[in-house]
Amino acid sequence: MSEISNNPAKVKGSRLKLLLSLWWTQKKRQFRWADVFIGAYFAFLFLLIGSIVYMEMHDQIKEMKGQIAMGSVLIIISASLLVSDLFFKFMFMNDSVLMDDFLKTKPVGQRDWNRFILISCFADGWNLMLPLIVGVFAFLLASVPEALVAILMAYVMSSMNSLLMACLRKSDGWELKLPLFLALFFYIIFAFVYSINILDWSSVLLMTVMTVLTLVGVYTLYLFFSHLVRYDEHKARTSRVRSLGEVSLFSMEYVSVLRSKRLRTMLIILPLCFLPQLYFSNMMQEDGFCFIPPLMVIFMGSACLGQWVFGVEANYFQGLWTKPLSIETLLRNKYKFYAFINLLCALLTVPAIWTSKLNPLIILACWAFSAGMGNLMMMPTCLISTRIDLFSSAFFNYQGSNKGINIYGLLLFLPFLIAGLGGWLLGITRTCILFCCLGLLGFAIHRWVLHRLAQAFRRRRYKRFEAYME
Repeated sequence: MSEISNNPAKVKGSRLKLLLSLWWTQKKRQFRWADVFIGAYFAFLFLLIGSIVYMEMHDQIKEMKGQIAMGSVLIIISASLLVSDLFFKFMFMNDSVLMDDFLKTKPVGQRDWNRFILISCFADGWNLMLPLIVGVFAFLLASVPEALVAILMAYVMSSMNSLLMACLRKSDGWELKLPLFLALFFYIIFAFVYSINILDWSSVLLMTVMTVLTLVGVYTLYLFFSHLVRYDEHKARTSRVRSLGEVSLFSMEYVSVLRSKRLRTMLIILPLCFLPQLYFSNMMQEDGFCFIPPLMVIFMGSACLGQWVFGVEANYFQGLWTKPLSIETLLRNKYKFYAFINLLCALLTVPAIWTSKLNPLIILACWAFSAGMGNLMMMPTCLISTRIDLFSSAFFNYQGSNKGINIYGLLLFLPFLIAGLGGWLLGITRTCILFCCLGLLGFAIHRWVLHRLAQAFRRRRYKRFEAYME
């Protein structure tokens, strides 16, 4: 022990070795086969989508092989998946980037901790997702040496994303987070420009230089991470103090969604799952099926939140009942918030007007129906919804569900049934008019419906309170 204390290099090595040993022990204790299954499931989805794109563009790829280097194509594929990779790690990478109180009491310096974070970002298992996807395309498009270099390049890019996520978690405020997003954006733009291969390099050299440049980016992020200062004092820090009267009901809705891991995951994942089908398919067919993809993107986010209208408030409804807020006011606020969610999801479908020849009238009709009538159909769940755990995972989580919710959830198929039958019997234009009329009807009667629901809730409020406490 005295020999180690007299040698600073050995002291630093022992501290880093201690951190890595603790990290590995924690990983073994927190290991779950469910995470492996989820990772394999998403890898299968990415590979399935990639296989479909490869089969559709097989002839074009054959023509490209003789014209450009396959290294350029692999760089474009890797750079295109960086945003999805970052989003994937945002959901599943939950490692702390700040030293806890136990380590603060030990002789572990901030420089040792920063090096440990860098090593853990490279050693994280989620980094294997991007090399796996790129590796499949690499072995299909290029030779074995080129494929191996492409896998190494994709692994370094994925590790850079892990360190970028660590910087985002340690950054305090958007003035520090925004430059990180801009850096990723310009990196992707640089990768696309670099793939033009002006110097006519071979694929191996092209990807090797790209890997070296990515390592330079990793070192830059490491310097940025090392200079970030954030204190974890286990208490909320606010820039200014506000009274309860200054907090709007609308802000309570989106804050509860942003803070709840379960609701946030459902609201983001569900619309994004159907966007590829909307963008990579031809929406020119004159039948009811052209309504299904945009309706899934626009309606499913608010519909899933609408299954538990008071599921979030059930955690503190007894306290909420003492406030000067009526049930009808809360229901109206949720109705407006769900319509706002539908509007944001509808904006995601606008690029499909040019990519998939989607009729703009279909987007307007789907939003009007979802915001007006679709959300109104979900409001009666306030009489049967139960309390949900805000901080649990959304995957394979049935907490908060009951027989009434499961039966009432079948009502979600009604809009798609109307769209299919309407497109088949009435045509596209008349179905859009029907959807708009139903949406306007929902907007017209929503106050009366919500008033009746509020009266029904007040009559069975004690039964609801008991259900919330279970």
